[in-house]
Amino acid sequence: MKVSIIGAGMVGSSIAYATMIKGVAREISIVDINGDLAEGQALDLSHGAPYVHPVRIKGGNDYSLTKNSDVVVITAGRAQKPGETRLQLLKSNAKIISSIVESCLKYSENPIILMVSNPVDVLTWVAWKKSGLPRERIIGSGTTLDTARLRQNIADHCKLDPRSVHAYIIGEHGDSEIASWSTANVGGVPIKEFCNGCLAKGCERDKVFERIFENTRDAAYKIIEKKGATYYGIGLAVARILETIAGDHHSVLTVSSVHEEFRGMRDVPFSVPSVLGKKGIERILPLKLSDDELKGLENSAKVIKAAIESILENREPRAESPRDGK
Repeated sequence: MKVSIIGAGMVGSSIAYATMIKGVAREISIVDINGDLAEGQALDLSHGAPYVHPVRIKGGNDYSLTKNSDVVVITAGRAQKPGETRLQLLKSNAKIISSIVESCLKYSENPIILMVSNPVDVLTWVAWKKSGLPRERIIGSGTTLDTARLRQNIADHCKLDPRSVHAYIIGEHGDSEIASWSTANVGGVPIKEFCNGCLAKGCERDKVFERIFENTRDAAYKIIEKKGATYYGIGLAVARILETIAGDHHSVLTVSSVHEEFRGMRDVPFSVPSVLGKKGIERILPLKLSDDELKGLENSAKVIKAAIESILENREPRAESPRDGK
């Protein structure tokens, strides 16, 4: 499989590094407006090639490097400038993503486009609109990392292997995301029943769940405060998505996609558990949500839809618009 990564910053290079170590791709191309940076990242990575599965790595600022890509991963975009409004940033990044998609499609006829740039849900919609490709081939990294954080936080609290925890963050990759506690389980045991057997005396289960969710939702803010950016976690999350596509694994991941219809919500991108394979999204799983969770998901979809409409109508998005960071 050939993977092209647009954006050679810490997120893009972390994805390339994780993808290389996992042996997912036979060829990795890194493209950035800063050609020297892309070339340098590719050269640095290539020196580790003798220690991993055979892989060719190239870098530069020419989109011809992406020719015949199976998957195009987009991490490019720019940060908010002082005094700039959210709408200005959204419109600017929408233009950047549109230009990237157009450039990549000149060299690859029918790639899967994997959006990582933030706000990921809105930009997934932009890529879908611009590309004209089927919905199943436009994927956002969505809440794959948020879901991993939730499972890790549950595992830390319950002293478990996080791979044995099955729980999902759904909706927006942002402040309106929700945890689907009603479907969460450990070894088939609903999480609420499991936790009843391990809570310390005087510890309230709902307060524990609330604290775990808040730590999950706010993780990016904490990491950015301490080291300026997040990139290792999203690098591994995206490599997992790529691994699933390359191997046609039919794995279930909480990626974002533009839903034709999900519980009455149409043409809005958000994350729910989805089966992934070599052709992209194969099917969306019909989650059995509680009434409160469904209301939360509907609210999350409205936040994303409002941000999309703000671009189309040239007005400021609401304060709840998607956050920056991973």
